[in-house]
Amino acid sequence: MTVNRRFPGRLREDLFTGTDLVKMIVILSFSAVSFMLTVIAPDYGIYPANSLIYCIPILLAALWYPGQGFRVTALLVAGFALIRIYFLTLGFAIDPVMTGLNMLFFFWVFGATVLFSQDPYLTISRCRQVVENTRDARLLCDPETLRVLCVSRRCADILGYAPPELIGIPVEKFWPDESERARFIAEMKREGYIGNMEATFRTRNGDARAVLISCRSLADENLVLCTVVDIGGHAALVQENGRLMELIHQSNDIFFMQDVAGRILHFSWLRAPEYGISPEGLIGQGVDALLSADLAREHAARLQDVVEGKKSTCYDISLELAGTRHVFSITMAPYYGVDGTLIGVAGSARDITEVWRQRLACRQMALEIDQWKGLVATLSHELRTPLQPLIGHLQMIVEDPGYYGLSEEAKGPLATCLACARQEQAAVEKMVGFGLLAADSVELVIQSVPLRSLVDSIVSSGGYDREAEFCNDIPETASLRGDRDRLYEVIETLVSNAVKYNEPPKKVWASYTESNRNHYITVCDNGIGISADAVESIFGPFSTGGTEQPNRERRQTDPGLSIANKYVRLHGGDITVRSVVGEGSTFTIRIPKEV
Repeated sequence: MTVNRRFPGRLREDLFTGTDLVKMIVILSFSAVSFMLTVIAPDYGIYPANSLIYCIPILLAALWYPGQGFRVTALLVAGFALIRIYFLTLGFAIDPVMTGLNMLFFFWVFGATVLFSQDPYLTISRCRQVVENTRDARLLCDPETLRVLCVSRRCADILGYAPPELIGIPVEKFWPDESERARFIAEMKREGYIGNMEATFRTRNGDARAVLISCRSLADENLVLCTVVDIGGHAALVQENGRLMELIHQSNDIFFMQDVAGRILHFSWLRAPEYGISPEGLIGQGVDALLSADLAREHAARLQDVVEGKKSTCYDISLELAGTRHVFSITMAPYYGVDGTLIGVAGSARDITEVWRQRLACRQMALEIDQWKGLVATLSHELRTPLQPLIGHLQMIVEDPGYYGLSEEAKGPLATCLACARQEQAAVEKMVGFGLLAADSVELVIQSVPLRSLVDSIVSSGGYDREAEFCNDIPETASLRGDRDRLYEVIETLVSNAVKYNEPPKKVWASYTESNRNHYITVCDNGIGISADAVESIFGPFSTGGTEQPNRERRQTDPGLSIANKYVRLHGGDITVRSVVGEGSTFTIRIPKEV
């Protein structure tokens, strides 16, 4: 099941137009002419012209498609060299030095053109149509200096300027709030995208204008493209349908309207260009222009149920977009005109692929746990039973070897045996921890979890503030939706390790940040650190966290980083670590806002 309307990735509606096809034909035509001239050059003696004609397709490819220009140049040079070698084998007088110089000249032309094409003004000219030829309020800015490079008339009108007056000025001239700008910069560096961020712009006459700003990085061009929606007050926004539609156009969800016959009246999706979908091209067509035949029939049946039953419906649909499987949750409801006449249906579709994957991961994990929990429990019991008396007797002998008729020289080897037995006991206890995870139903109880009080309870109940200087920088208002008990164990594991694998003066910090899509909880310490080669393996079932010394104290009863990581993955997130040996470690928990 695939989307029928698909275009080449380079013909994205927001960056390129259909003229790309003409450009490709021009490059191919000049390339063909270059090869033809090289073939007939021995008969007509046109060697200089034959070599120079290669520069035309190289120049065009480097200017129009910088990312593919080197490949085009390499293919042209290879073709040129092969033709010259072929003539050499036929006995023609071919100068190898000139051939080599020509090949080097072709690469020099490519390099010089690429350097020239990186000029900011040329880059802006390639993207100017994205901004200027639009009815939306858009602007292009430099990601480093945040200076405006290009602006649409609609955006200039919102700010009370003429478009040329905004070119080259820093955004702080009309965006005075430094905290908003700092949040914007941090979010763009973190994720390269920000959607529907509320901001306050200052117009030319000094009035404050409430806006929603959505931006994304154009990595190939090293630019930031922003769309601005003037929202004024929220009450006015709801009343003014035009502005409400602007907000809809900035949402990551799909919004659509269909008449009773199934024809599409409206379709908007911010990510449509990424998958080669033209919203304007869908207007007036049926969903078979977007979906495969079987999915279109299913949707048509659902639409008919809504029209006849005059009630809303929800269902999930699975389809392939750009080679990747996606799952959408679709909601449809009857849509009436001002006179009460049923016009059709209005609906939305939300991409729930990540949620679907999380549910699938939960089911797979539950199945694996059911298969292994019996084995883990049996192994843990069988290994525990002989270790307990062994460690007990060795402990008594090491404490008083003379009582048992042993010399002090025998104490050393016995102490080594005791240390090894305790290491084995630690491994068994880790297996018990996995057994506890296996015995759990692995069902998350989702609720609102206040993070600061959660961390405070972990620190106080574990007595970690008595062993180390602990600083809880999590705001009082910070909270997320998740399973409190699971998150308690995760954070408790990180705090415990931060204190345990540390040396005086021990210091531990906990902090919190958020983005549009994720929560981030960070636990940082000034401990012994983890070596670079051990960082990738610390989440393994029997990892020692990079502390391989036998005399290093080890945690024996907590679930461990491996189980903590499993709990976080059940929430759809992950744990990342940055560490420097001798300076400390920083563990960051990422939990999606939609669990």
